[in-house]
Amino acid sequence: MQRILRHTLIFAIVSITSFTAPVSAFTHNTRESSSRSSNLNSEKVQQRQLASSQRGVCGTEEPTTQLKDAHKRLSLREYRHAEGSIDGNASRATADSLPRIEVDTWFHVVSTSEKVGLVTNTMIASQFLYLQQAYQNSSIHYNLIGVDRSINDTWARNGDSAAMKRTLRKGSYSALNVYFQTDLEVSDASGASSRRNGHHHHHIQNLDKRDVLSSQNLLGFCTLPNPEITSSSSIDDYFNDGCNILASTMPGGSIEHYNRGGTTVHEVGHWHGLLHTFQDQTCAPGANGDYISDTPQQSVPTEGCPASKDSCSDLPGMDAIWNFMDYSSDDCYRSFTVEQASRMRSMWATMREGK
Repeated sequence: MQRILRHTLIFAIVSITSFTAPVSAFTHNTRESSSRSSNLNSEKVQQRQLASSQRGVCGTEEPTTQLKDAHKRLSLREYRHAEGSIDGNASRATADSLPRIEVDTWFHVVSTSEKVGLVTNTMIASQFLYLQQAYQNSSIHYNLIGVDRSINDTWARNGDSAAMKRTLRKGSYSALNVYFQTDLEVSDASGASSRRNGHHHHHIQNLDKRDVLSSQNLLGFCTLPNPEITSSSSIDDYFNDGCNILASTMPGGSIEHYNRGGTTVHEVGHWHGLLHTFQDQTCAPGANGDYISDTPQQSVPTEGCPASKDSCSDLPGMDAIWNFMDYSSDDCYRSFTVEQASRMRSMWATMREGK
């Protein structure tokens, strides 16, 4: 069964209070309580699958050579800017002193007919608030322009993602589109690597055998900035841009330790150009890693939320298990570093602003 219900809202959101009322106004009659009850069994199964000693998986593609080169240029520019400042550390300006970046944002909730009531208005509101708070120290602000709901069994499983995104996507290349799918799978490879660069899913290279192509463990993926996009680019060049998120990872979702909204924050970090803190997975001296100077070198992703971890013990610093760009569970997630914030702002200015 495939049925699409489109309800788009245009409103300005300044607080969780002003957000909740308009969302309630657009909800269609889905018998939300009973629908959620009927979904509990399948959601508990999904929760057990993820909790069975396997970490959640991010399916974001490997960065292209062009994006890596951009990181190198921006890193050098940021370093020179800091060196040339009066205090020698301009990159550590407070969020209040930075001009605020405004990101037009659309949330798309895509459900199967069996899970039409899985994502509640409260979950949507809480996810948006968590996203907003996570980026406030970077002075990046999200304007939630619209929320829509679709019922489509194929799209909810990430089948025919091109058709889904061509239908639902809103805004220009600088607009953030987040697709919360109730049954996100890896079956449609184009959903995570469609920038015509031939790269495979990031996790195929980076995870051990137990995790490779495990749909039960896929939490989300997002497109990295494409240096080839310009202000004159057609939407055909970037319709696939955005983030795909397993809906059960939203606040109030069923996946224990991964249901506070951290997956969306992690994936949006990729959308802003950040790489994993364990990028390249090596302790080799001089490795580029994530091209961020204040994230200690890290050779393996973090599982769960350990008290501490030092995967490169011969190098300075402990693993940043609290960092949104590690693989830690939501219990551990706390913040981005100052240099990550600076890099996201630089990436915005060079890759997305005005496009």
